[in-house]
Amino acid sequence: MAHEVLVSLLTAGLKATRIAQACRERKQLFEILVQEKGKLRNNVADFKTLADVFIQQVAKTELEKKIPSLGERVFGEENNEFTNTLGESIVVEVKPTMEETCNLLAKVLDGNHVAARLLAVEAHSNVEDQIEKIDKETAEKLSMCEVDIDNIAVWIDPIDGTAQYVGGIYKEAKDKHGVHGRGLQCVTVLIGMYNIQTGLPIMGVVCQPFYENVEGRSWKSRCFWGVCCNDVRVSNVKSLHEKNVLNRSGDLNCTVITSPHDKQAYRVVASCDGVEHCTGGGAGYKCLCVIEGLVDGYLYTGDACYKWDTCATHAILSSLGGSIVNLTQAQTKFNPQETLKHLQLLYNTPNPHPSSPWANIGGILAF
Repeated sequence: MAHEVLVSLLTAGLKATRIAQACRERKQLFEILVQEKGKLRNNVADFKTLADVFIQQVAKTELEKKIPSLGERVFGEENNEFTNTLGESIVVEVKPTMEETCNLLAKVLDGNHVAARLLAVEAHSNVEDQIEKIDKETAEKLSMCEVDIDNIAVWIDPIDGTAQYVGGIYKEAKDKHGVHGRGLQCVTVLIGMYNIQTGLPIMGVVCQPFYENVEGRSWKSRCFWGVCCNDVRVSNVKSLHEKNVLNRSGDLNCTVITSPHDKQAYRVVASCDGVEHCTGGGAGYKCLCVIEGLVDGYLYTGDACYKWDTCATHAILSSLGGSIVNLTQAQTKFNPQETLKHLQLLYNTPNPHPSSPWANIGGILAF
């Protein structure tokens, strides 16, 4: 069953990737897809795009196809309402037929049927034959992983790094660590599954829709996944992680990535001997840099990182022997004789009022 569940997550991720690319490639269309939600604490504009809303609904629909009972337990950052330029509030969803979905999207897009059809075609396309094939040995390991369908739920961040997505920068060079400080390369699609009883992540898919630009016209994407369920630990990123870690084996310093706006994190890193610092955009991308082995850890000291930002990458890191833990608890309860696993983030319980219910209060440390 774990194999089938993973395929459904991968399928949802691929559809999400293609929709994110389709929305971004038409500059004349993009302006009507974007709504500003307000300002984040660092005074950076926070945006909501039709891509965010629609991708979340497409992923939810895709998962419901394979696991019909799961729909009510698929949670995400966005609600599924979008307001068009006429001020009409429209509930965005995937309809039973492509034509119905197209007509609904056309209302959101002020009658732009060409763009609506483009998105509807992607939502109703069959992409299973295009996802990465899982080799026999991995499939056998997955067969040993028992997934209780009634005891799982999903967190989705349809487009993590929305400000990077809206900004559209793509010619930003990597730093010496191989990390993009900003730009479309920092955009990720995050789909994470967790155990409802324990709150721990068990499966994660991270897609990078804008991994590599091809001659300024189109984009190559890539997708990473990991499973950490019962005693099963498998992923498609282990060899890449080990290769990058080996390439850095001669480095005298550890490298920690932070948000460029997180001054406290910078001060923490600067106070440590033998630690280098770099920055990147989007929580998902910074965690991905840890997953790839480009950096050793990701440090965030604020409260504006949420369950949908970390569930998918947490699962993959766990499959590699790492984790994401509560930073404040790690700083106050660290014991050199123990691991930090008992301080892992949990995904099943909201924070008490007045805190934001699904924020990772106290900051995070990913490794």
